[in-house]
Amino acid sequence: MLIGRSWCAICPLELVANVAERLGQLTGFKQRTLNRWLQSGILILVFYALIQMFVAGAELHRIPAYTSIFLWSLLGMAAVVGFFYKDRAFCRGFCPVGLFLSAYGRGSMLAVRPVEASTCDACPGKNCRKQELRDRLDARSCPSLLNPAKLNGNADCLVCGQCMKACPPGNMGLYLRPPFHAGDIRERIASWPMTLFIMLVSGFVTYELFSEWKAAQAVYLWVPHTLATTARLGSHEGWIKGIWMLVVVPFVLWFLLGGLVVLFRGARHLGEAWRRLALPLVIVIAGSHMAKGLAKIASWGGYLPLAFNEPKGTETALAITAGAMDKPASLVPITLVSVLSLLLLLIMAFYSLRESRLADPETHRSRMPSLVLAALASGFLILGWGFLG
Repeated sequence: MLIGRSWCAICPLELVANVAERLGQLTGFKQRTLNRWLQSGILILVFYALIQMFVAGAELHRIPAYTSIFLWSLLGMAAVVGFFYKDRAFCRGFCPVGLFLSAYGRGSMLAVRPVEASTCDACPGKNCRKQELRDRLDARSCPSLLNPAKLNGNADCLVCGQCMKACPPGNMGLYLRPPFHAGDIRERIASWPMTLFIMLVSGFVTYELFSEWKAAQAVYLWVPHTLATTARLGSHEGWIKGIWMLVVVPFVLWFLLGGLVVLFRGARHLGEAWRRLALPLVIVIAGSHMAKGLAKIASWGGYLPLAFNEPKGTETALAITAGAMDKPASLVPITLVSVLSLLLLLIMAFYSLRESRLADPETHRSRMPSLVLAALASGFLILGWGFLG
């Protein structure tokens, strides 16, 4: 949300894919280009959904053996895709968080832009996008196949700085700007892969908000727990919870929010309403996600000194479980976390409404009730963390 897709610059998967791609070139292998279907993000959507299902059903994030297999599989996939495809194919068509970074990073304060448009227009070499310079080790043309001279958005730029080094006149600059800069382009309607991905993330984030308030979490999990108990599928309750979290709850939420847009004549049908809502609404979702992150830092930060004292953590875990050691206290009271999170959500709700208006002023009013309702619902849950729990 703050610095865009800068994560890609330090991602180990990007490094593995890049090295594998260069090895493929050295061997003379005729590497393929991504087709339009892969570029659309459909496969990324499927991968992300599968990961979240395995997190819910198999506790992928809690069982070290499963986590290890998952991470090694990602590294292997990055290497294979990098060898057989060219032009950062893994990051553009396979990386499970590709759509995530694109959706959340649109309002980034860090941006690469041309200093003077006229200088770029007069540039004879166009080194920033020249295909012959794409395989350089450094000062290469844009690895994301963008045209840096015409950049007007942050969704796909990695802020890697290669175009800045490749530009002979030194006309590409790195800027720190206000979030959701008014000069950037806005999409009036999101693609279907992006829309479905944002719907999926909304389900995950909704559960995360419920989980910080134990009474609300019990209400949220009542349906999957009852289904698992009634059907005698207790050992599969996690998978039922995953379907509830990623499919049922998002569909109900978006049916209501999209229905409001149709009711106020902002879309002809539910599918169009979802696509018009997706990009403004993801700002509220991201704000809620950041609030959850703040709560996690506050509750888990106290464990950090214990990790330094005993890196393996085995003795510490056994001592806490046996009651011989108290759990570390939260860094700050949950009431303070709740207040700060509400302020953060208020700011993100403002930007959500602003982005909706800038993207499509004609239909903006039809989306306002849905955006406000989503922010109020998130705010109520965050309020419950510190004051109603």
